[in-house]
Amino acid sequence: MTLTSLWARLVAATVVPIVLVTALLYPIFTAQLEDRIVSTRVTAEALLEAEYEGLLQDMNESLNQVLATAEFPLLRSYMASLDPAHSPARSMVLQRDHAQLDALFNTLLTHFERYTRLALIDVQGRERLSVTTASMLPLPTVGDYTATPLFQEAMALQHRDLYVSPPRLGETGGSDADVTTVIDIATPVFDPSGRRLGVMLFTLDWSRITANLSVAREDGATHILLADAQGTWLLPDDHAGTMPFGGALATLWPAASQALASRPWGNAVLDKNLFWFRTHDIRTHHYQSQAGMIVSEPETQPWRLGIVKPKPTLSGLLMESPGQLLAIALVYLLSTAFGLFWVLSHHRQRALRQRALLFSREARQSANEVQDLYENAPCGYHSLDGEGRVVKINRTELDWLGYRADEIIGKRDYRDFITPETRDAFDAAFQQVVGPAQEGGAECELLCRDGTTLPVAIQATAQVTDSGFQYSRATVFDLSVRKQLEERLAKQAMTDPLTGLGNRRYLEDQAAREIARAQRSGAPLSLIVVDLDHFKRVNDTHGHDVGDLVLQAFASTVRPQLRDGDVLCRMGGEEFAVLLPDTTREQAMQVAERLRQAIEESPAEVGDEGIEGGRLAYSASLGVTLVSAGERSLKPAIKRADQGLYAAKEAGRNRTHWQAG
Repeated sequence: MTLTSLWARLVAATVVPIVLVTALLYPIFTAQLEDRIVSTRVTAEALLEAEYEGLLQDMNESLNQVLATAEFPLLRSYMASLDPAHSPARSMVLQRDHAQLDALFNTLLTHFERYTRLALIDVQGRERLSVTTASMLPLPTVGDYTATPLFQEAMALQHRDLYVSPPRLGETGGSDADVTTVIDIATPVFDPSGRRLGVMLFTLDWSRITANLSVAREDGATHILLADAQGTWLLPDDHAGTMPFGGALATLWPAASQALASRPWGNAVLDKNLFWFRTHDIRTHHYQSQAGMIVSEPETQPWRLGIVKPKPTLSGLLMESPGQLLAIALVYLLSTAFGLFWVLSHHRQRALRQRALLFSREARQSANEVQDLYENAPCGYHSLDGEGRVVKINRTELDWLGYRADEIIGKRDYRDFITPETRDAFDAAFQQVVGPAQEGGAECELLCRDGTTLPVAIQATAQVTDSGFQYSRATVFDLSVRKQLEERLAKQAMTDPLTGLGNRRYLEDQAAREIARAQRSGAPLSLIVVDLDHFKRVNDTHGHDVGDLVLQAFASTVRPQLRDGDVLCRMGGEEFAVLLPDTTREQAMQVAERLRQAIEESPAEVGDEGIEGGRLAYSASLGVTLVSAGERSLKPAIKRADQGLYAAKEAGRNRTHWQAG
């Protein structure tokens, strides 16, 4: 053996083991890295959804508390009695009501710790009652709110409407008090007759609402982002540490700022981080509150909530466990030493035995890793014999079902865990697996031990040898997130996005139910078709933006005039329909006339759109009819109501007309 040949063999003995070990380990760690990325994504998405729902719930609770407080009879009585021309006796009553309201507001501040200030403002913009978490000033304290956007916006709202200011810096007490972040929530106060009495103001401690968002940062690596539509940072200073309240998101997270501005929800890769985000518009996403309409500064909506987590890397995965890193280094060292020993000693047999031993150890390690991956995979795995009995099932699926392995394996048929409603689909798929096709799949619902159900998708193949069918191998995927998304999309498909009312598809769906119920009970079912008069003239004269405001004002005006069981929908354009269950002809005509008068007496608030006073009066024509017995759809009744509508328009508009069947 020449010196050159010896060196060549030594180099080969060093390089070849390193390449082989790398080729063996790289797929394993790559698979682990992919699993870690999937786990990070699932965790972040669940965390983002939880943070979003928590923020929405806290805001809706605050909105409902403001609306409930505005309905207090004592508050209305006090606001109605603020006329300075009252007699001395009435002034004593006013002082008594003032003291009672002061005590009530102090109780509310103590009970609901999220508020820092409660105030009442009269119709002239003067503050007549104020309670804060700081020491009270001598009463009465009168401040002038006339020129504030808060007062101006709130005075333009209708009953149960709200104005919500953007988060801002405010003070909880005197000049030495700590500065905190707050949100102002204001709503108009009306007496029972509908007379506007003033405005009630709640100042919400924004830091208490956002305090729950810090749960996401318990691991020290996860970051919560919250900004408005302009990219202004909305979290108080103690949440982020690196970003003061009111700062620009683009200065710290420029890539995140660009992603938030590009679309309302999704995910993005930010250098060494992964980013998930979604938006929340308080003006439209308050379906869990009792508010009619919510107004806020348009340039600050929607809010944008995001989760930033470090992107898992192969190096980071290796550095998590020093023992694992040491083991890998030892594997490389041993493999290289083995190659050198083989070259130098020429003991081929001994070298082969050493390699066989090394591969045996690696095989056992790989088998253990594969078993661990099988047991703790993010999806379920199971195997069934030819009769459908469970012969193997992983830990993930056992956790879903709530059982132990010894309670199921070899003792239970898998179809016992399928709900009766989806059992036929499972049986059909299993017959395909044991049949010639040797594979099958179905969407089913698992019946868990605690009585809950879990929607899943099952994909199975057959393990077949020369002896025939041995067992099935199935992968089970959790579909609960997808099902929730499908339900949310189905609801959106039934809603008119401009007015928030049901659309024509929703009307047809509700009509089918009400017609069937009316046929069973014999109760009358009435229909009103409403068309806004000269609506094309509004669009041509003032523009489609004003037309949209008129349509929204119509929805806000008509909705409170109807019962809970009545169905108000937008059929298209300026045409609407009202379905009235258990309503006779006379009752339906009374409802139609009440709607017509309410529309006539409630001009649309269109703001500064070139219209004097910012209010545009409009009217509507209405056609009324009964859904006749035996009609299986709403189309004949709509046709008759349209005929009544045309008759009302020909008679001069702004009137109702009955159309018999």
